[in-house]
Amino acid sequence: MQIDRRSYPVASEPLEERCFDVATLDRDPGWKLRGPGSLLRDRDRLAEWAAEQPDAIAKYRHGVVELPEVAALAAAIREQLDNRFGVAWVTGIPVENDPETASLLYLALGAAMGEVIETYGRLYDVVDQGESYQKTAIPVSQTRESTGMHTDSSRLENVPDYVGLLCQRTARSGGGSRIASATRAHEALRRLNPGALQVLYRDFVRDVVTPGADRDPAKIAENRFPIFRHEQGLTLRYMRYWIETGHRITDLPILEEEKKAMDALDAELSREEHMFRFDLSAGDMLWVANRVVAHGRDAYTEDPDHPRWLLRQWVRSPNA
Repeated sequence: MQIDRRSYPVASEPLEERCFDVATLDRDPGWKLRGPGSLLRDRDRLAEWAAEQPDAIAKYRHGVVELPEVAALAAAIREQLDNRFGVAWVTGIPVENDPETASLLYLALGAAMGEVIETYGRLYDVVDQGESYQKTAIPVSQTRESTGMHTDSSRLENVPDYVGLLCQRTARSGGGSRIASATRAHEALRRLNPGALQVLYRDFVRDVVTPGADRDPAKIAENRFPIFRHEQGLTLRYMRYWIETGHRITDLPILEEEKKAMDALDAELSREEHMFRFDLSAGDMLWVANRVVAHGRDAYTEDPDHPRWLLRQWVRSPNA
């Protein structure tokens, strides 16, 4: 299949926006937020409202319940995502005794931050389905396998600005979280491998595994865009596996220079001093600015009676 693969201009000047490494995050604890104890009052208000609803998750809209502490926490998270490192680790969300209300509280927080994107539902269960994404067209999030460093959504027209994860229950072992700054990787490549950086500004085809998506090769071929792009700021959109399957489906070989460019990007995103590792406990949330922060997950093993359970949320910024 022959398609026109456009190349975009590389950012002409060095970039600093939302740039961090491990040492930066260690020095500055401001990205770690604690859910205030007064959040329990908002949780109780939500529980009272939900008791009168047939499907509270579907019915909830921002403003139907007055939630001042949720609003304040949402503003604090957005400040971290928009104006600082692009990541917020929130602890202390009450989940143990009432996971349903905790889920609703999490939804209310996302709705206070922007528009909740419902491509996979308002809240998406990140749980192992017992299959392999390499054998079945399913999201990696539905497996217990390790993920490479990536951003969410391989679909051209659907890119969340914020991605949130709420940990309701941890795995028996493993499942650690990883984050890395796209800007840090971009600037390292500018210094060390500018040829690779230029290649990453080229269009790449992406496979689409959204439920109900048309996976005809002609449709997949239309789903192409660069890994890095710089217009009103830097954007990283990257999950290598879906690039590789997209090119295979469309019979469009990935060139050797493109493989090497992605190898170089993977190396920078995963470099020990660039990639921050941590574990989410029950009641922890991770929020990332999806256009400038890559994230990943370690493989994990399950407790069959109490499987690992995270909730994912995609949100579009009101400033998008």
